[in-house]
Amino acid sequence: MRTSHCIIRSFSPKRLIIFVAASTLIYMMLLRNSTLNDERRIVATEEQVRSESEIVQQAKNNVVVAERARDIKDPVELEIARQTLTFLNMEDAVTKPKPPVKVAQEDGSCPVVEKIPDLQGALPQAVLLIQNLKEEEIHAIHPEIGPGGSWKPDDCQARDKIAIIIPYRDRQTHLTRLIDFLIPILQRQRLDFRFIVTEQYGDDLFNKGRIMNAAFLFAEKLGVDCVVFHDVDMFPQDDRNPYSCPPGPRHLGAFVSNLGYQLWYKEIVGGVLAVSMADYRAVNGYSNQFWAWGGEDDDMGQRILSLNYTIERPNPETGRYSMLKHVKRKRTAPKLM
Repeated sequence: MRTSHCIIRSFSPKRLIIFVAASTLIYMMLLRNSTLNDERRIVATEEQVRSESEIVQQAKNNVVVAERARDIKDPVELEIARQTLTFLNMEDAVTKPKPPVKVAQEDGSCPVVEKIPDLQGALPQAVLLIQNLKEEEIHAIHPEIGPGGSWKPDDCQARDKIAIIIPYRDRQTHLTRLIDFLIPILQRQRLDFRFIVTEQYGDDLFNKGRIMNAAFLFAEKLGVDCVVFHDVDMFPQDDRNPYSCPPGPRHLGAFVSNLGYQLWYKEIVGGVLAVSMADYRAVNGYSNQFWAWGGEDDDMGQRILSLNYTIERPNPETGRYSMLKHVKRKRTAPKLM
């Protein structure tokens, strides 16, 4: 008791208040630190559970793709399955948002495609396995797209106003996937674009040349600088392949997966072809005489070469395309005069 009594007496009332306040503060700090440690342990446990759940789901996805790959014999589909597996094994894409990239030149115009800084390069082809993508889903993903599938950049003045012309018949699943796939590529290339899907009425023999000529006439009314004729089953593998208006006819779809990425003959211009309005008029468009499938593309190549035009083609590394498999119609009437 004497010891305690001496301690109490050694404190003045002021010092006693300071001592009690300090002790209380230390206690509160220790208590808060303990609470934070508990919260960290809870968060760590939740993250561990989430991570383990993601690993399990990833393993399931890998098993599904691997099982599907065992039954695939077509080399194109095998490549798509391989890229799908790679895509599933990539790190979570949810990262800090990238700061906006300034692309406008001093005069406010967009740079040429080759000098745009935020292109991605090689594109994952895993999305080509998606089936039954609906138009309303595309609209939900890309609400910025205007009527007629139109869009133009707001961070610079587009150099080119283009129309993507897609000849179409009975391949809805290809069409929706293609439009969904092309939109971000054309946006990154800072193009003022719109889509024209041209479809033949009825069930008679398909005349691809006629409906592409009809779509060209419609594109003229829209005041575009050039058109890109784009088969519905052709998907670019790299966004550095320029869809901008070319100085001469540009055969974008020169190197295709099902052709071994080889250029088989000089007049080939099928798949994807970009051409200015003036050049299209000069060659008198596509022939109207080819029915069913085939013929009109090679005839167009011959028309271009007959005027001593050079058919421009992209870099073989960045100008590759994946072609989706489909059942080809028999050539019942290849040419009707």
